[in-house]
Amino acid sequence: MSALHTISRSPSSGLLDSCLRLVCPGDGILFIQDGVYYGCPPNHLDSISRDNTLFALREDLIARGMLGKLFKRVRPIGYDRFVELTVEFEKIISWS
Repeated sequence: MSALHTISRSPSSGLLDSCLRLVCPGDGILFIQDGVYYGCPPNHLDSISRDNTLFALREDLIARGMLGKLFKRVRPIGYDRFVELTVEFEKIISWS
């Protein structure tokens, strides 16, 4: 069963480490609000399996001046795609 994990707090929260203990192959990770800071170097996203897709909410990136600074594996998405992801994945796990 695939899940979409949403992370809404900054890297200082340590939420990504907690999330990665439960993430399974095929799961997606979406960075929103202050969680988008995880998507920018320096970070430890190289350690995340290539079986997991990484996303960041475009509007939150723009609000923080980070749109052009993303790690190459993180895909910026809009609200429409966010809604689509909530349908595509079988469950949503919010980390906040």
